[in-house]
Amino acid sequence: MIAILGGGISGLSAAFELKKAGIEFFLLEATPAFGGKVQSSQKQGFTVEHGPNTVLINNAEIKKLIEELGLWEELIFPEEKASNNRFVLKNGKIEAFPNDFKKMLKSKLFSFSTLLSVLKEPFNSSASATEDESLATFVERRLGKQILDNFIIPFVTGIYAGDPYKMSAKYTMNMLMEAEEKYGSIVKGAFKIMKAKKLENEKNGLPKQKIFTFKNGLQQLIAALHEKVKENVHWGAICTKIEYANKKYTIDFEQNGAQKSVIASHVISALPAYALAELIHNFAFGLSSNLYKINYEPAMAVHLGFDSKNMAFSEKAFGILSRNAEKVPFLGLLFNSHFFPHTAPNGKDLITVICGGARYPEIVDKSDEEVLEEVTDCLRELLGIKGDFELTNIVRWKMGIPQYEIGYRKIEAEIDLFLDAHHNFKIASNFYKGISVSDCVKNGNLVAKSLI
Repeated sequence: MIAILGGGISGLSAAFELKKAGIEFFLLEATPAFGGKVQSSQKQGFTVEHGPNTVLINNAEIKKLIEELGLWEELIFPEEKASNNRFVLKNGKIEAFPNDFKKMLKSKLFSFSTLLSVLKEPFNSSASATEDESLATFVERRLGKQILDNFIIPFVTGIYAGDPYKMSAKYTMNMLMEAEEKYGSIVKGAFKIMKAKKLENEKNGLPKQKIFTFKNGLQQLIAALHEKVKENVHWGAICTKIEYANKKYTIDFEQNGAQKSVIASHVISALPAYALAELIHNFAFGLSSNLYKINYEPAMAVHLGFDSKNMAFSEKAFGILSRNAEKVPFLGLLFNSHFFPHTAPNGKDLITVICGGARYPEIVDKSDEEVLEEVTDCLRELLGIKGDFELTNIVRWKMGIPQYEIGYRKIEAEIDLFLDAHHNFKIASNFYKGISVSDCVKNGNLVAKSLI
């Protein structure tokens, strides 16, 4: 019997693969809900995402999953103009992010000397690369501080909510490091890597437009997965301990106030690092102690709905990212109803404001009233919003996004040592092999196949 621990997107993806293969398994999920942080809700006619707002069809596994669940015709792709129109906040002003070199020449984000340094980058020596270099140090060394401050930091904090001076270049933007290692240049290498990736995507039949959602939000994907595997799922099952003996795993858990125990020949863990660390410390102390080192940054989504005519900012846009130097309470904001018009009623706008992270973790502990006052005051000034907000909604994730920080190489080595010693124990969590939804689908799929 195979035990799957965790009913998020990784665990459900693994469960679906096993179900298709007719292999017996059971899934234990501590909460009464399913999907982990991939949750959507309908509020006053608005569709809000509690966690990720979009997913990418950027690997064969997620494309196949969508097809097999019969959801391909249900996909909603973004409005193209808004999706390509992105902004960065610089010195309190909203500046368009250039998507080609011609626009870069006119951009207020980058000086002429910075653009010159980008052109010279292919001729820079790469000899100063270090074994475990921070993303910030790597980018500044190759492209200069302005590229770091005005592009890379806003971009990666919008994804990881972390500190680029602590984040590992290898594990957070590996394409850049791979470009340097293989081709001696980010500029030269990135084009070649992206070209190869494009050919791979075409081979796998991936669509050109990769961002998607569904009419009822991303929870629709989760609901379809749950429908396929629900007979094998135990909700509200809180794992308390795992013991290992005679090549079997005994899993203790609590459900509805009762203490229960099951024996599994194989385990797929889709749990957060800190949760798995607690369960395995009695037979895998080395891995347990290393998993505790993985930092999770807090994150918070603030949803605001209002009359479109009440906002002075008239650009149809995807979103605005903020730099470290900006005195604003958000990492980034998304104009959901601009790129996915169905998420708001006609004549209304929906904005999702992402707060917290390494830059401002304490905001997650503030009251709803304090958060709303700080965020709405900022947006009224920044976007020229007037009148009342019809929708105000806050979702907090105190243990939000796992960080691949400097030192992760040693953690990964410890994970690999454990997996080599425990061939029947697999890890499909977003602290290992990538944090995105599509990464999680791929990892869940692959670990399940390895047991089939």
